[in-house]
Amino acid sequence: MIVERLDGLNSHANQEWETISNTTYPRYSKLVSTRKFIGFLSVVLLLYATSNTFHQILPVWHSLRIGLIASIVGILSGLTLIVVLVFEVFLGAGIDIELKLQKGQKILQEYQFIPSLNKLPFLLTFLGLGFFTIILGFASFDAELLRQNSNNFSGLEEGFLSIYFSIVTFSTVGYGDIYPTSIIARSAAICEIFIAMFFSLIALSTTLSWVTAYERQQHDLSIKQRIQDIEARKTSL
Repeated sequence: MIVERLDGLNSHANQEWETISNTTYPRYSKLVSTRKFIGFLSVVLLLYATSNTFHQILPVWHSLRIGLIASIVGILSGLTLIVVLVFEVFLGAGIDIELKLQKGQKILQEYQFIPSLNKLPFLLTFLGLGFFTIILGFASFDAELLRQNSNNFSGLEEGFLSIYFSIVTFSTVGYGDIYPTSIIARSAAICEIFIAMFFSLIALSTTLSWVTAYERQQHDLSIKQRIQDIEARKTSL
């Protein structure tokens, strides 16, 4: 993706200027690698949470509920993915490009920044992955609590109803047809509500910040193109 943008930039420069040097400087590359790793982990845990919601996958070893732990890890991976995305957007992770161009006796240096998430669908995909991992992680956690003790909930069943209850809780709708009755189940519902309220605002602000930065970048490129066109007209006269 970034290579294609670089090639396009070089081909545009070569129409009028000869490229002397092309240097790239990665910014927050470790943060980008972390986001990719957590994204892959979230996909795996999302698939596990979805399957575990309908049918118990991991066995019960003595008094330790591995399924509960795996569900919590899935929720945390979704939270971490969203946090990393926020830092990646607001810190400006990506690649700085330094071009040195020559045309006759003139030497020109140009600078351009390409963000690591340079398309809105990529940002929305990772945000969606984080939120779905959280929602289905809570659905898997609720299903595990129900298997441990049916008195933890009233009206809940594993499978679709667990996903339904998680979505209703995440959206803070609360129809009242399904509700937690034990302390641990109510605590899980409270945590999901707080996460939904907090991270929904983060997702909105992150998306708006990305769109603003993208529009500013396109505006700068448009001005730069106009200046180049004016200089080309002056040269041709």
